[in-house]
Amino acid sequence: MLHRLLLDAQDTAVTQETAEALLARMDTAGLRCVLLARSWASETWTADEIQAALDCDPDWLTTEGADRLIAQLRELTGDTDAGVRDEAQRILARLRPREEWARDGSSARPPTSSGTP
Repeated sequence: MLHRLLLDAQDTAVTQETAEALLARMDTAGLRCVLLARSWASETWTADEIQAALDCDPDWLTTEGADRLIAQLRELTGDTDAGVRDEAQRILARLRPREEWARDGSSARPPTSSGTP
């Protein structure tokens, strides 16, 4: 039932609200459902709504929330479903440069594209 709501090509508001509700649970099971739907989305606008819910999740705004999401994504890179694994790896790959910069304890600004701060 959740996947039908997440993949509703006729009503992207349903897709967005369902994805946001699952992410608001703040658990791996909810995130997994959203990632699975994102991997199955065949309509561009449906995929965009799911991606927007992932990108705009307010948990990314706090250190604790971002740490939890990153830990959950790392866990999901070992999921039995290839679509979930691929989506988790894709998101982590987008975060990796920021993650490495933070781990290195660099200055308050990330390096520019030229490699200098």
